[in-house]
Amino acid sequence: MNNPTPSSSTSGWHRLRVVLLARPGRGQLVIAVLCALLGFGIVLQVRAVRTEEVLASARPQDLVQLLDSLDQRNERLDSELSDLRTLRDKLVSGQDSERAAAAERAARQTELGILAGTLPAVGPGVVVRMTGPVSADLLLGTVQELRDAGAEAIQINSVRVVASTAFVPKAGGGALVDGTSVSGPTGTVTISAIGQSTTLASSLQIPGGVVDTAAADQVKVSVRQQDTVKVNALRPLKAPDYARNGS
Repeated sequence: MNNPTPSSSTSGWHRLRVVLLARPGRGQLVIAVLCALLGFGIVLQVRAVRTEEVLASARPQDLVQLLDSLDQRNERLDSELSDLRTLRDKLVSGQDSERAAAAERAARQTELGILAGTLPAVGPGVVVRMTGPVSADLLLGTVQELRDAGAEAIQINSVRVVASTAFVPKAGGGALVDGTSVSGPTGTVTISAIGQSTTLASSLQIPGGVVDTAAADQVKVSVRQQDTVKVNALRPLKAPDYARNGS
């Protein structure tokens, strides 16, 4: 077999370089866009099929529980929308607008303090206990599910969960939450969440949800609804390093 001469090798690299650096034509761009759209459609189809498989294998009582959870979320959102419309009407009408604005500012300060973790919170909710090798991914998924279900304040062991909270795997197993070790290869993690207790509990127990995911990871989960849940861990108020008022 004849080995390629230096001139032919150089010529081949030159042609490859020309192809890579050439500006794509209109036809190539159209094909690229169509391929991207096709890939996106395939991803959506796979997700839809997986969701349908989970629902198809669910028990009737699980489906009823899921529907109840969705109905409760819709009711909560409708109630919040109604409250905001009422407040808007009061402020726009000018009737006791100054008093209403002052009351609204005070209420917002309390709400922001609870959301930012600078104020303690108490109210109905759930207490979740996870026993076993609780991972950072499992904790993150649990917090996201609770937030989606309307949780207004969350605490993991002694760590207050806020918008900037980070979940990081710990060497040797377990998880760090904002740099604090909350779990290891064994042990129990306690998550306290304030919100509509039935909705919060249902959101964790839907088919394919947190409880099922934890069971697959050999983690035992108990979910208790309580009339009074305390979230006492506080976070110091920290000025953002980069974000500024954009108004």
